[in-house]
Amino acid sequence: MPDSRPQPPPRPPSPPGPVAAGPDPLLLCGARLTDGRTVDVRLGGGRIEAVGTAGSLAADATRACDPQVDLTGYLLLPAPAEPHVHADTALSADDGGPVSYDPRDVQRRATEAALLQLGHGATALRAHVRVGDVTGLGALTAVLRAGRSLRGLAELTTVAVPRVLTGVAGADGLAVLRDAVKTGASVVGGCPDLDPDPTGYVEAVLEVAAEHGRPVDLHTDAADPARLARFAAMAGGLRPGVALGPCGGLARLPAEPAARTA
Repeated sequence: MPDSRPQPPPRPPSPPGPVAAGPDPLLLCGARLTDGRTVDVRLGGGRIEAVGTAGSLAADATRACDPQVDLTGYLLLPAPAEPHVHADTALSADDGGPVSYDPRDVQRRATEAALLQLGHGATALRAHVRVGDVTGLGALTAVLRAGRSLRGLAELTTVAVPRVLTGVAGADGLAVLRDAVKTGASVVGGCPDLDPDPTGYVEAVLEVAAEHGRPVDLHTDAADPARLARFAAMAGGLRPGVALGPCGGLARLPAEPAARTA
């Protein structure tokens, strides 16, 4: 996350009328969906109970005295998801010196960062967490604790990201990756760009993911279209449970090869 400290999110215009909190019954009236339809949406127990054409649910709600919010003119969207956060290093830009991987510091930063995202509406976050070398499993354990503390507010899932997985140096990383999955990492991932053998790295990640039935999330710059295509082909057998990102290198390519590669 680029922000070094949480900032108050900008306040959107408040729709008129009362807004019910928590799981109490609530009717959203006259909301516009992305396909252009105008609908009423009835909520109850924290879930969507019914969606109908505008006005179709309002009469029943009036008889039942359910609270209503007039969303005429407003676009109604699902809560956004943030698919790529580094929860273990979030909000550390102004600390000075090396990032602290003390589990208490990691848990605090991860929780603050998730609440900041939640303040902007994101209720699902995927955190890429470094495992092995200097951090061991401490940072992962701290982010998992942060995720448990956020239950009911936001869903924080974790991607285990080892540095090296090939050659003699990679043996320890591979063992830590397997331990990370057993510890509770939801997704098997990593950064193949940092390994001397990127292809071998991806093979190792896919092997561990297949062993444990986990999805895959590879952190790659994608500056090399041929390498990106190779990664995609290798991981094709696990689709749709594979993500490749953030692929910032595509932005540095000319428009035509970038579009073709994407």
